[in-house]
Amino acid sequence: MVTILLVTAVLVCSHRGLLWPLEQAVADMLYSRKYQINNSIKIITIDQKSEAEYGFFSEWTRARAAQLVETLTQQDGKPAVIGFDVNFIAERDEEGDAAFVRAAEAHGNVVTAARAEVFEAVEERDGEYVKDTVHVNNIEYPYEALRKVSYHGFTNAIMDEDNYVRRGMLSLKYAEETEYHFAYEVYKRYSEAMGRDLNPPEIDEKGNFGIRYIAPPGSYDSYAWSDVVNGEHDPRIFEDAIVLVGAYMPGMQDEFLVPVSRGEHMYGVEIHANIVDGLLRGYSYQTVPKIWVTCANFLLCLIYFLLLRKTGPLFGAIAGGVLATGYLAAATWLYSKGWYLYPVAFVLCMICMLAVHVLGRYVWEWLSKRKLLKEFKKYVAPQVLAEMSRSGEFSVKLGGECRDIAVLFVDIRGFTKLSEELAPEQVVEMLNEYLALTTEAVFANGGTLDKFIGDATMAVFNAPVDLPDYKARAVKAALDIVHGAERINERIKKKIDREVMFGVGVHCGTAIVGNIGCETRMDYTAIGDTVNTASRLEGKALGGQVVISETLYRDLADRLIVEPLGVAELKGKAEPIQIYSVLEFADITVGEAESHR
Repeated sequence: MVTILLVTAVLVCSHRGLLWPLEQAVADMLYSRKYQINNSIKIITIDQKSEAEYGFFSEWTRARAAQLVETLTQQDGKPAVIGFDVNFIAERDEEGDAAFVRAAEAHGNVVTAARAEVFEAVEERDGEYVKDTVHVNNIEYPYEALRKVSYHGFTNAIMDEDNYVRRGMLSLKYAEETEYHFAYEVYKRYSEAMGRDLNPPEIDEKGNFGIRYIAPPGSYDSYAWSDVVNGEHDPRIFEDAIVLVGAYMPGMQDEFLVPVSRGEHMYGVEIHANIVDGLLRGYSYQTVPKIWVTCANFLLCLIYFLLLRKTGPLFGAIAGGVLATGYLAAATWLYSKGWYLYPVAFVLCMICMLAVHVLGRYVWEWLSKRKLLKEFKKYVAPQVLAEMSRSGEFSVKLGGECRDIAVLFVDIRGFTKLSEELAPEQVVEMLNEYLALTTEAVFANGGTLDKFIGDATMAVFNAPVDLPDYKARAVKAALDIVHGAERINERIKKKIDREVMFGVGVHCGTAIVGNIGCETRMDYTAIGDTVNTASRLEGKALGGQVVISETLYRDLADRLIVEPLGVAELKGKAEPIQIYSVLEFADITVGEAESHR
């Protein structure tokens, strides 16, 4: 559910544009490429060097523009097109304006800049109000005489919310005429001059095309205006070229952020150079419709989700890396075919899914561990539980393991007669006192409380984790139970005027220990001949007596004070065995046997 909610949230945010800044930044890095520039494109710069010679550009006479056009034109050749990314809007001085008009008319290869006033507006059409996102309020053309003898195109830059220029308007409708983008107009005139077919870029519903930048700022050949006019450069280098003239210094308010060099500004004339270069190569793009992207992302996320459900974290991470790499490769391939795809949403979904998958498994295992520890807490000593938690040596699976253990059985002597004589409430009260004593003794010595069987208690030592000196601990727990009977008898006698005596049997050996049962019901227990023998020894014990087997006695002979009880036949055993009654421990403290030996 967490995965589904996260993926849905990411896809919805992407579809509604809330991830737009991140998507744009990643797409800029993914799609930006540096290509070999078209050497036919030349830039003549209005720079500090030219202003140092001619004064501020705003005060230049248009005669200088005429002089530039004449300088670029030779008897045997001229540029295919000269595009002035300069607004020659108002008339300035009659002589200079006229000189520029004559030069433009004489050579017929000049494209000048116009400026459109575009904004969103609501218009009434056929009795209905319609929102026009590219309403053209006005276009400022070059002064009238120049407009008649030159081509022109609008130079408006479309800046996204982060102020980067990624798109351009191909054309605008104004006064029943179609006006084209300045760079496209330059491209058209160059194609006509060189006999090339036009290949207009694909546009979206707003009439915009995506700009595929060819090179970062400073890549195209550039020449200072003053140097060209002064003959510093051979005019033949501009023959049949695309010459773009524009601002090339700070302070002229013609600098823009571009994706091909994030954080670095590009002059407007360089943007036009990139657009023209891209148009000549047939490079442009359109954004893949959001609904297509959302559906594709949803389908791929579903596939990855199902894959994660079947695999572990490591394989899931590898598969996610392969899938993400393939997605980015596909996005890059689509870009080369003219389709702009934002890859962030899908990659972010994959990261979320993998994180939830890994974290979910960790949390699930942690909760399972806590649940299991909670269950073990009911019948495992606290110190054993702490060791299990530290080492992780536990499992909830069916099955068991073969372990060397000590098994203790204890029950109340004469319980059947007592239960007949006492009221049920008194029996329960007596049992609670007894069970509390046996549980306390078992836990105090590190044992595991296996089960209560009526008035009997079964405990094992050295399971589910290794327990040092477990055999001595089992015997010590048996003695603690017998001695504890004296303490609880005082309380029981006051309540029900009865005394209880315990018989205890302890044996050691190999047994199968683990979860025994079925998937719907299982118990942690021990089974085998060792368990049966311990139960039979408990049956031989009198009230207040701890009976152990010869096997156990041999292992603890130097540490116990015992009384031999002779050879006894045990039910289910083919051969009789020697049994002993444990009186006390010797002076060796339980738990220090290993160092003693």
